[in-house]
Amino acid sequence: MSNLPKEYLSHSQINMFLRCPKQYEFRYLENIVAPPSGMLVLGKSGHSALAYNFEQKIESYKDLKAGEITDYFVNEFDIAVEKEEPIFDSDSKGTLKDNGVKILKKYPKEHGHNIQPVAVEKEFNVEFENTDYGFKGFIDLITDTNIVKDHKFSKRSPNEADINDALQTSAYYLGYQTLFGTDPAGFEFDYLITKKEPEIKSYPTSRTQEDIDEYLELIGKVARAIRSGNFYKHTEGWHCNQKFCGYYNICRPHRMHNFLI
Repeated sequence: MSNLPKEYLSHSQINMFLRCPKQYEFRYLENIVAPPSGMLVLGKSGHSALAYNFEQKIESYKDLKAGEITDYFVNEFDIAVEKEEPIFDSDSKGTLKDNGVKILKKYPKEHGHNIQPVAVEKEFNVEFENTDYGFKGFIDLITDTNIVKDHKFSKRSPNEADINDALQTSAYYLGYQTLFGTDPAGFEFDYLITKKEPEIKSYPTSRTQEDIDEYLELIGKVARAIRSGNFYKHTEGWHCNQKFCGYYNICRPHRMHNFLI
């Protein structure tokens, strides 16, 4: 299956293909890595800092001091900025870094202290019979009460309808079933909202076996579509914009002047 990288799909790959097949081709077949947004770098660095704390908490049963978590975040953020050269919009590098520090100081005190992890960044690999592809991913965090958590850094609260419909939840359920042979006791998105007065909100949701079967069917359909090599441009929607797509200037250079924001 030459068009599938390493003969495995991840949820991020599936999500990108559904958003725009041409974007998938640029990223995963031509290996063109677009500069990330500043907010994406904040999210990755913040996620790493949370994992750093929770991994040691499996044995210690205690959160690190807030300063240790934020120092780890700042170091990860600075390294990522230097290496990946992100694109900053209305928020400068300094503003994003400060916002990340604020929310990570708040998280252990108001939310994280109630969480006892048993697994952090737990890898799963789903193999299918009679196929030449598989599915892989990582579960952010599993608690001692078998609750699965996924952490999101965002500038604003999500739409709860989007939470209830998120395909990523089905991917997590599939991964958990693969690892443990059963469903988790529950699933929660923890949103770390990096506005002037930072907030932490938890959004519980769940999936049925029908939802998971539907996601399995989607994996197969996306895999077959990638194999077909028909990577068309999906130009309808918010994503097809110079501000939101790092491939816009090579994909639609003739339209760039119309979308400068």
